[in-house]
Amino acid sequence: MESKRELPTCDVCQQPANQTCGGCKQVYYCSRSHQKQGWKDGHKTKCCPFKIQFTSALGRHMIATRDIKQGEIILKEKPAVTGPRMASTAHCLSCAKKLQPSMIEENLDYYKCPLCNWPMCSPECAKDEVHKNECKAMTGKGYKSSIKYDSPEKAEAAYCVIAPLRVLLMKESNTKQFENIMNLESHLDKRINTHLYNVLKINLVAFIKNVIGLPFKDETILQVASIFDTNSFDVRSPDGTKRFRAIYVTASMMNHNCRPNTRHIFVGKDYNIVILATVPIAKGELITATYTQSLWGTLDRRKHLKQTKCFDCECERCGDPTEFGTYLGNIYCSLCNGLFNDNGLSTGAMLVSTNTFDETAPWKCEKCDHYIQSRQMFWGNNALKQDLNKLNKSGPQELEEFIEKYKLTLHPRNHLIVQAKLALAQIYGNYEGYTLPELPNDLLNRKIEICHELLELADKLEPGWTRFRGTILLELQAAMSMQTKREFEDQKLTKTGAQDQLMQSMALLQEATNILRVEPHMVETLEAKVKELSNQLDTANSFPE
Repeated sequence: MESKRELPTCDVCQQPANQTCGGCKQVYYCSRSHQKQGWKDGHKTKCCPFKIQFTSALGRHMIATRDIKQGEIILKEKPAVTGPRMASTAHCLSCAKKLQPSMIEENLDYYKCPLCNWPMCSPECAKDEVHKNECKAMTGKGYKSSIKYDSPEKAEAAYCVIAPLRVLLMKESNTKQFENIMNLESHLDKRINTHLYNVLKINLVAFIKNVIGLPFKDETILQVASIFDTNSFDVRSPDGTKRFRAIYVTASMMNHNCRPNTRHIFVGKDYNIVILATVPIAKGELITATYTQSLWGTLDRRKHLKQTKCFDCECERCGDPTEFGTYLGNIYCSLCNGLFNDNGLSTGAMLVSTNTFDETAPWKCEKCDHYIQSRQMFWGNNALKQDLNKLNKSGPQELEEFIEKYKLTLHPRNHLIVQAKLALAQIYGNYEGYTLPELPNDLLNRKIEICHELLELADKLEPGWTRFRGTILLELQAAMSMQTKREFEDQKLTKTGAQDQLMQSMALLQEATNILRVEPHMVETLEAKVKELSNQLDTANSFPE
């Protein structure tokens, strides 16, 4: 006889219930009133459309508990701890603002905390709560920082002690948060014998134990440093004046993927992290983030992840030697590279890795039997990266020359060419001497062409509502609007044609707005662009036929 299925129980009264929470779909209620009561009693802070699971293959990871819509906020979380980067230029320990020296007793120097002598931006920040415990710990042992102004870009190794010290001090001041952080993955066993950690064994451990006198084992101190390296997010203010590291305990549970389904932003004065779905995420699907740069080729991405996060990425993109048909990390075969199309671009075949998960595997042509050793790809890639990094990026000339110089080796979607084009998309239309009104028609068309190419890449490598797509859409619609204006004035477009093209630009702007409006610093920019384009449309509508 079939047993009767039991109803779930109400989270408030534990009686049978058939109404589920609309947010997380994991908690049940027997009535609307108990749902409201449960929300007030604490479910508000716990309600989320995901759960954390553990498997031996994936470790801890985040799974959607219901269908998540594109653009939906999945998580908003305060940082558990913040701190300066391992080696940092002089930054305020409280607000993380990059410091500028001032004249102090006839010498250029930073304002210093009156107690511990660490560089700070103001007396207010020296008294801030975030600096209080570390300042007390250092001054209690008679320690004073010796950092002095030397040059604005000098990296100070002394900053490596601050973030780990803040976590260790939590053992007394915030035990629960200390335990949450210490339960995160560290990969210390993979870092312990590296050059950096051999230095930390001397500098960081000695500072914590001998200078500050905290009773922690060497391994625990290094574990905290490694937890930061494994889990922290690089946080930057929109204006570029602040930069620091932060650990967000729940957000750190997301697995990495080189084609993720989320993006994150930082909001508010406390830099809360907000995780957003860039594409629809189905119930039961992994929620993923990327720990690297989407416009790097597979060789660079996997090397970066191995060095900084201590794992070998085996995602779908890394397993595809063509990177979803973009060939982002590939080059032309030198033997098949003799044919050209009408645009002067090679129609030759690509060299692809024979095993993308093995960096020592040879690279073979897709058409002929020619192959090269992996070390040749590494050497060539690094040499061209150095050439690209040396270019003067204050104008377009050297970037355009780089693209032209290597067009027989690097195809139009190679990651180095793409990075050059991305820089050009910003220069054309924005830099002095190259603003949209100043651009000649050929460079305006060049900007539009580049933006279309970058959007095609975004569709394959960063699909959905990503910041990359949003910013390129803004650049494209602005250029297209200017092109429409000129073509109408030159009588190359009818009134109807101009209206149609401006409506296309408005559609692009509306999509960009949907993507970027969640970023507070973008609100005014988006409103101004919508107003400007609306005025153009009104003007076009008033023109005689």
